Amino acid sequence: MLRTVLLDDERPALKALEHLLGQYPTIEIAGSFTDVDQALELIKSGNIHLLFLDIDMPKQTGIEVAKKVYSQNSSIKIIFITAYQQFAVDAFEVNAIDYIMKPVSPKRLDSAIKRLALSTPAQDHSVIRQKQTEFLNQLLTAAAIAPETILTQAAKLSIDFAHPFSFYFLLPGDARKQARTDFIDKLVSQPGFMAWETPHGIGILDYTVTAPANAKELELANASTITTIVGGYFPQTKITIGIAEYDPKIENFVNRYIQARNTAVLALPIARPSGVYHFLDRCFLPVLDQYIHEQSCDTLIDHTIGKILEYDRLNDTDLFCTMEQILFCNTLQEVATALFVHYKTIIFRKQNIEKLLGISLNSFSGRTMLGVALTLFYLKNIPTLSDN
Repeated sequence: MLRTVLLDDERPALKALEHLLGQYPTIEIAGSFTDVDQALELIKSGNIHLLFLDIDMPKQTGIEVAKKVYSQNSSIKIIFITAYQQFAVDAFEVNAIDYIMKPVSPKRLDSAIKRLALSTPAQDHSVIRQKQTEFLNQLLTAAAIAPETILTQAAKLSIDFAHPFSFYFLLPGDARKQARTDFIDKLVSQPGFMAWETPHGIGILDYTVTAPANAKELELANASTITTIVGGYFPQTKITIGIAEYDPKIENFVNRYIQARNTAVLALPIARPSGVYHFLDRCFLPVLDQYIHEQSCDTLIDHTIGKILEYDRLNDTDLFCTMEQILFCNTLQEVATALFVHYKTIIFRKQNIEKLLGISLNSFSGRTMLGVALTLFYLKNIPTLSDN
């Protein structure tokens, strides 16, 4: 799908072109403008592949506009439309795909679309998507990079970091690679969204939230609509979406990714069957690992979760999943219901856990210590996505 912008100072000409382009299923009109600044604003936001541009406009020529567009997005394709033949040479000097005389005829437009197809091999879009993915994932692991450098590199790849965005992370469970790819393709075709596959899930940038005062409510609503799309691609998979705190500073890109990812990871055990969770609702849990020394984290996990997992391995028991549910549920009866076992079995397992760890699961200190250990265990064992 080619996301396309139309720019012409004559509204009737725009309407006529919109009608003709409606016959092409591979073209999606993302915006139709008589105002240059409004068109440039949308193009700057990224994910625009094609521009139909009038040359003779009152405030600045289409040639001047084309140069501005290429400075923002060098990969965009431009087809000029004008009533004046004398601009043809100038049009091709700025690497236009074609030059169509007004009024645009269906036959001439079809010729331009075919020329566009020849100049844009099918693999181009996948190559661009791959470069975007590599760039975004490099940001997650690279040392500190100057914001100006990030903005420049992002603009070259049609990634809009010049405007604020909400940050979501989708944990797709065991969904297959093709399903993840198809979902990303569908989501980025929606206005205002950017998505890519990270090592652990799917990162999503949402540019539609523009009111920081009530960003959380809008983000939760938007993420819920994403789950509707999710259902068509991961019908049998448990999905969680984590949402980072709204923050317009690009310097905080990595921290926001961690917030969204960790929120989704920590929500997975309690999501039934899937759900949307906001970092601000889960407060300190997603960032515990940032405040505890790594060696201390490992020691705490080894002395608690590690003991339970080893006991289960040696004795073929289910103490770990029982311990999880005891921490998640309000009563032991809820635990028994969740695990489909008898209430007395849960009491017996609880006693074994307490004996093994030397703590009481009825005490605040015991539940807090085990809850912290379990949280750190989740964060240190985030699964990597499979290529299958």
